[in-house]
Amino acid sequence: MRSLLVVGAGSFSVEAEELARLAGYDDIAFLDDHPESACCQRVIGAIADMGSFRDRCGEGIVALGDNRDRLRLHRELKRCGYTVPILVHPASYVSPDAVLSPGCIVRAKAVVSRFARLGEAVIINAGALIDHHVVLGDGCHVLPGAVVRNKARVEALTRVESLTLIQ
Repeated sequence: MRSLLVVGAGSFSVEAEELARLAGYDDIAFLDDHPESACCQRVIGAIADMGSFRDRCGEGIVALGDNRDRLRLHRELKRCGYTVPILVHPASYVSPDAVLSPGCIVRAKAVVSRFARLGEAVIINAGALIDHHVVLGDGCHVLPGAVVRNKARVEALTRVESLTLIQ
């Protein structure tokens, strides 16, 4: 049985849960400070309690959209001794020449091209394109449909938006 602790039970947690199931995790539990508004099942404690669940779940990942909070809690998971996986949707494409760091989440229909380097706790959202030789710093979030062009260097904690035109 593979167990995963997911920090955060808000709206993004359902995406992390799906990716975890697709990756073969069958025991998924969540930590959140507001369990009454959780979007997923099995909230087993508050975020501040993450260290006490280390024996139960050897692996953990953060599923929060806020870049600063995600990176801070990602580092706390590592400090507590968790192994932090990389979750990649099978309907995305990640080049075998790309480098993804622990805590990366790549959603469906995203593309991560050759020689791209993704820092820790990076989210590549649905349909985003990371072109070749791109470097994304720790804690970045590339939103759905956004494109990061070749050889771009994106600073840590940057939120890369997609453009929506309203007519």
